Amino acid sequence: MPTHRVHHAALLAAYLAQFDLTTDREHEPRARPGYADLPDTDRARRHQDYQRALHWAQATTLTDVDVEELEEMRRRYGFPLR
Repeated sequence: MPTHRVHHAALLAAYLAQFDLTTDREHEPRARPGYADLPDTDRARRHQDYQRALHWAQATTLTDVDVEELEEMRRRYGFPLR
């Protein structure tokens, strides 16, 4: 697998980490991690994408489907394809 794809996945994961749903302040109902202006559905989508990007960043191989999904995710979040 070309190293650049792992690098791209790691960059996406780093970007998406700001939207992650997890927090160490879960006991505070109003504590919302990440970007506060996102609706819950958008925040949930970014969390799923974050988890997927983490998986790709740690993978030793990617399937053709993984590569297509990675490229789609890059487009969705405005990462240029060159």
